[in-house]
Amino acid sequence: MTEKLNIPARPPRKARGGGKRLLFHFVLFTLLGALLLGFGIHGQVLLHRIAEDKILETRSGALIEAVTDRVKSEAELFAGTTKQRQRISGGLSSKTRSVRTEATAMLGAGTDEKEVAAHIYTVLSEAAISKLTDDDEATRTLAQNVTNGLNEKKDEIIASCIEQVEAQISAMGMRDVRTSLTRDSENYAVMYYSPLMLWVGGAFLVIGLFCGAIYFFAGDDLRRKVTDIVEPMDYLAPFFFGVIIFTLYPMVRVFIMAFQERYKLTGEFLGWGIGNFRDVLFGVNTKLPQALLNTFLYVLLTVPISTVIAILLANLLNQKIKLRALFQTAYFLPMVTSAVAVGMVWKYMFNGDYGLINYLLSLFGAERIPWLTQAQFSMAVMVIYGIWDSLPFTIILLISGLQNIDDHYYTVAKVDGAKSRRIFMRITVPLLAPTIGLVLIINSISAFKVFNSVVVLFSGTPGPMYNMYTMVYYIFEQISSSMEYGRAAAASLVLFVVILLFTVLQRFIQRKWNYN
Repeated sequence: MTEKLNIPARPPRKARGGGKRLLFHFVLFTLLGALLLGFGIHGQVLLHRIAEDKILETRSGALIEAVTDRVKSEAELFAGTTKQRQRISGGLSSKTRSVRTEATAMLGAGTDEKEVAAHIYTVLSEAAISKLTDDDEATRTLAQNVTNGLNEKKDEIIASCIEQVEAQISAMGMRDVRTSLTRDSENYAVMYYSPLMLWVGGAFLVIGLFCGAIYFFAGDDLRRKVTDIVEPMDYLAPFFFGVIIFTLYPMVRVFIMAFQERYKLTGEFLGWGIGNFRDVLFGVNTKLPQALLNTFLYVLLTVPISTVIAILLANLLNQKIKLRALFQTAYFLPMVTSAVAVGMVWKYMFNGDYGLINYLLSLFGAERIPWLTQAQFSMAVMVIYGIWDSLPFTIILLISGLQNIDDHYYTVAKVDGAKSRRIFMRITVPLLAPTIGLVLIINSISAFKVFNSVVVLFSGTPGPMYNMYTMVYYIFEQISSSMEYGRAAAASLVLFVVILLFTVLQRFIQRKWNYN
């Protein structure tokens, strides 16, 4: 009788999500948070130092400006002629620079602001009458009247000027100091992005401390649950922050800028309103109507023609023919080639004197066509290049759609004696309709954003007679030439709405397609 072997039972497998991974997240997020907080605090310290210097400079300048304006206005009340007022103004101008240096030094040394204002007032009061030195009685009387008048209102004017300066200084914030930085400033990145570093560093530190609290004080089940929640963040966080910084934030910022009239990169703007949209849509010299018309015409010509050609080519490339892989690669190559390089090649092909296209046409007896120098051929050039440029990606999508069609449909059709043309029209096209719909939407969106071909084919200008403005080129011109960032943002929103409406219309039409 065979003896039964006693095989020891395998020890139970440890549950996934142990404490080591939670400890790792505790260390990781805590270190990252502490590092970002350190950089953020360092940037804030540097920013406050710059703010102190800027406030000192602003306080000195504002105090001198306020006192000068009041002294000038009060002194000119006693002047009876334009010549006398010019002398008073000239006397004040001669002392403004020197008294500014003195006031800045006094404020920097900690002198009381009222004392500094009194010193400025005294110097400027003497300067106001410094050029009233004629020997005639009228001039001497004027100088004495100015001196007496300024002495009587000295305390009132000084108090008013100090109050005005304090209101101006209190209106200054750290944001104004931060936006006034230039890229050449030392530690620019640390100072400019210090608020963001503080927020992100604080968030990381909170997450790290939370993981540490769970690791040290919670039970195994809670540790495992928290680890399963936190661990995917390691993989999602880079993508998440990339989407926020490079996609969501620019979208929100463009929407805000569109309603900020005369917006500048420093953050300044005249006010809120729809002035940018009014200038873009109805301005006297706006090119937007022409850009919209050209863009719509380009889309309506390029997308249908390229889609039909791509369907035929994709169907041929999907057949079992010799060198099929070679042909597929050849049609795909333009997609991985530099758009600028390809555009330069097409520019030479369209050349009116020695271009390849005119040479081929001459073989059939056609005359040379000035493709790039006459306005009536500009749209044709754009459409031809646009069709060729959109074919590779379109063919790839259609081939993938063709390969998902079940071969049984073709087998049954051939058994029934159906011809190739009938099979293509009754089987291939209907079953390929969802992919065709996707291709139409993608190519339409891409065609609405046409820009590279305009710049390359026409040497950086929108056509030979500036007749080929497109929406994106119009936006580019508002940014690069006119420096109208608010108008560019408004035009971007207009383009977004146009693409959205066009896409919704396409989806509505595609729902009516009969796939049977």
